[in-house]
Amino acid sequence: MAEPQPTENLRSLVDSAQQAIAAASQKQSLQLPYAAPDRRPNPAVETFDKVRSGLFGLAAVLLLITSLNAALDTSFGSRTNILDTSQILAFIWPAIAVLMIASAIYSVLPHQLSSRRQRAITVYGLSAAALMACALTFTAGFLLWPGAILATLATGFGLYGMLQMNRHTARNQLERIATDLPVSLFSGFSLVFTVQLWLSAAGWNSSGHLLGISIVSVVVTLLAAAFAQTERGRHAFAAGFGLGMLSAAFSAWRQESAPLWFAALLVFMAIIVFICAESRRFHIAHAEHRIQRGLRAEA
Repeated sequence: MAEPQPTENLRSLVDSAQQAIAAASQKQSLQLPYAAPDRRPNPAVETFDKVRSGLFGLAAVLLLITSLNAALDTSFGSRTNILDTSQILAFIWPAIAVLMIASAIYSVLPHQLSSRRQRAITVYGLSAAALMACALTFTAGFLLWPGAILATLATGFGLYGMLQMNRHTARNQLERIATDLPVSLFSGFSLVFTVQLWLSAAGWNSSGHLLGISIVSVVVTLLAAAFAQTERGRHAFAAGFGLGMLSAAFSAWRQESAPLWFAALLVFMAIIVFICAESRRFHIAHAEHRIQRGLRAEA
């Protein structure tokens, strides 16, 4: 007569296990490994939206003019030091400026003019472009300390703009390319260029400063590696940083005062930042595949 009791206990255990599984599946984290795109309708267009886009375009044009002027200035390219990016200065800054002009034009489009993402990013992009234009002007006039300070501010605005674009993820690939690529490429190359200006202003131009320059370069690479681990703009940032480092490595290789190991170190640091960007891409792709299978994104 007492035999039904084990069956009831077993049924109770099965029911509790099913309830636990259901509760666990409800609690399962299916969040993306980055901020989800904000697909809410854009707010109403304000006067500041038009002013912001116009200022961004003007700042990009100013950067283009000053970079072309610096490229035509032969004395600007001849002022080299151990960490020197002058091999590509005549091409990289004008190219970045043109991309920023295109980004400013894109920000004026009706579906972008008042978007929350443009409001969060554009102001930092235009500030970075305007400050870097001033930094190039000061540097061309042999005012290295003011140029280094302004370049540092420009880099800071660019990096903070990258943080904003990671908090406000792009809604589509076109928006990601048109908005994220110019600011990220600017930030990556500006980071190396700013270090070059500080070293030039400090007079670290000889082989006796190789150890100090190497330490500074490693510290800057650690900062670049952290930004290469972000979601949006990481490959453009790694490309800008890598171009700066490879240019400096080529210049060091051509100089008799710089040993070969220093050029190899710069190349290695450029590769490290690119690997960090690729590692983040693999992590995101792996997490997205797990989400599609209904698994936790963190695993």
